[in-house]
Amino acid sequence: MSLVCEFELRSTDIPLTEVAAALETVLYVDDAIAGTRGPPALVFSTTGIDPASLEAALDDHGPVTDYVALESTTPESRYRVALGGGHTEVYGHLVDLRTHTMGAIVTGRGWKVSAQFADRSDLDAFRDACGDTGVEFRPLRLFETEADPDDDYGLTTPQHEALLAAYRMGYFEVPRDADLAALADELDTTTSALSERLRRGQRRLIERTIAGSTQV
Repeated sequence: MSLVCEFELRSTDIPLTEVAAALETVLYVDDAIAGTRGPPALVFSTTGIDPASLEAALDDHGPVTDYVALESTTPESRYRVALGGGHTEVYGHLVDLRTHTMGAIVTGRGWKVSAQFADRSDLDAFRDACGDTGVEFRPLRLFETEADPDDDYGLTTPQHEALLAAYRMGYFEVPRDADLAALADELDTTTSALSERLRRGQRRLIERTIAGSTQV
């Protein structure tokens, strides 16, 4: 049985944390590129930040060994960065373990991550790796990923919770009464993790209702 854990990694030495602090913004991690067997790299995006200011922060507040702009505008910027220096091994452990990183954001205090672990031993191994490098691991929420036996549609508890909150807050209204960021704040998670949770939940509902009743 796999586990979904939402947690914070607290340390100002974690890559990109100083960049987020200098810009007083949040960086959304879109993709992880490599683990401990190669130079760690990731793709992140941010909104409302002048690209020149962002690149100056990347130059001044490592550990960034290289970066390239994939999209460079004030409304939204997206960069691929190669990382080096402090605590990159923690990032590498997360990538190399049997995990699926469902969402991560970088703040001025550290990283907030949602990840799926194959089992409890992998989660414990990652927690221990954080402690060995001086990074504070702060668990926020922990879910087992099997379907809730009390749910008629086979949804996991997090999927059920997310879909119900989205409905109650007007996320499915046209126009929407609440956006994804507001819903993520309500559920104390990241927008990327919540987006995936909603997609998986909606897929499961369709499989158990419309698709399940379709005659071939």
